Amino acid sequence: MRILGAFLQSLHRFGLAALGPVAVSATQFLLQMDLLRTLETTEFGLFAFIVGFIQFGFGLSNALVCTPYTVWINNTQMGDKDAQTYFKVNLALSAIWAAFCIIIVMTLGRSVEAWFFGLFGFLAMIRWFGRAHLYAIHRPTTVVISDFIFAGVLLMCISSVPFASLSLLSAIAMLCVATTGGVIAIGLAFIEMQFRRAWVGSFRDYGDVWRDHARWTLLGVVSSEATANAHSYVVTLHAGPAAFAPIAAATLLVKPISLIITSLTQLERPVMARHLASGDMTAALQSVAFFRLAVILTWTGTISAGVACLVWFPRLLFSPSYDIGTLKIAFFLWAWISLLQSWSTPPSVLLQAAQWFKPLGSTGVASAVVAVIAVLAFALVLTPVYTLIGILIGQAIMNWGIAILKTRWMAGCDGITFRHWHLRKPSGSMV
Repeated sequence: MRILGAFLQSLHRFGLAALGPVAVSATQFLLQMDLLRTLETTEFGLFAFIVGFIQFGFGLSNALVCTPYTVWINNTQMGDKDAQTYFKVNLALSAIWAAFCIIIVMTLGRSVEAWFFGLFGFLAMIRWFGRAHLYAIHRPTTVVISDFIFAGVLLMCISSVPFASLSLLSAIAMLCVATTGGVIAIGLAFIEMQFRRAWVGSFRDYGDVWRDHARWTLLGVVSSEATANAHSYVVTLHAGPAAFAPIAAATLLVKPISLIITSLTQLERPVMARHLASGDMTAALQSVAFFRLAVILTWTGTISAGVACLVWFPRLLFSPSYDIGTLKIAFFLWAWISLLQSWSTPPSVLLQAAQWFKPLGSTGVASAVVAVIAVLAFALVLTPVYTLIGILIGQAIMNWGIAILKTRWMAGCDGITFRHWHLRKPSGSMV
């Protein structure tokens, strides 16, 4: 009965968490489908590359701010000064990431669009931490509201612009407006903390967070980005945005999977941290199991829909400038990559909640090195779409490493009182 009750509770929690990302995914999918038919392949490749780069920023935000903030707030009594430090770091990170977006787009020859991409990057990073903040203080309903506001505003913007007038500039402007609405929906209290009280915080107070957690989480995020997206950087820099366009187009068919994974990660990390802090290992492992079940079901439905699209009506979504054979190869490889990601993310989040940041970072480095080398090799000898095989190889190594770490962690917990799990430090050559 306890397991059934936990399952129903998790089902309700996951259903709530999925509502927002599904709405966001649907509206972004509509926008990108329109862009597929209106933009040249070079413009679409640029759009997809920068949007992916901003999502990399979400990973950095998770590493430097969201994860330590979430774990800490659920294990200690956080003071107001401490909170201000996290908000200060997030504000600085958002500004830096916006500057990177501007520089990259200007380098690729789009000076006007660069400023809009920079604004979108800044606002998106702010909203991402806002969502993590709401999950950390256990207010998931407000996260759903923010996601729905974002989706609703974006849908209205798409509907108000004639299809023939849709351009790269208008698309990124729509995302800026929608993201602003999403930030406002998070609440005035968060906005006040982020834009006014953050100036009171001190970067010096962040030193302990950096030494104990953030630097190892950052290592994991950078290595994970190399493992998952090395192809986008290699293909774009080596062959140009036009060559990256079909790979990015196929990514749209698996996009709901990544959105659900990232949203459930933000939702379940504080839940797992709370279970571990109270010594309830059974509940923590049940959370991992239900998390994995949710993402595998999402993967099954998404891949089924993608297969139907490519088999029966590919031209409904993709313009004649895209080769269907290339799209099918990319989708097939993305399906396997996303399956491995779906399987490994839940135990990885458990290890994050257990503060095993350094071993996770070390594991990620090995997979990243292999992925980058493989991507470079495939880029030199085959067409760009086959660089995804390098990503698949790197992801497989990542899965294997996470499975080993979870086994080591559980073996160590068996030998101690689990209520004092947080006193145990990772041991072995991985540290």
